Amino acid sequence: MPVESETVPVGDEAPDFTLTAIDDSEVTLSKLRGKPVVLVFLRGFM
Repeated sequence: MPVESETVPVGDEAPDFTLTAIDDSEVTLSKLRGKPVVLVFLRGFM
């Protein structure tokens, strides 16, 4: 599935997004503001 992508310069705020976590819960980046965040993208996981 093609995904449109834009480059975010280092130091800029990441655009907000919501993803489905491995446990089927939804995670929204803006709700994690002020907390450390590590993103792991798994290709072909499902």
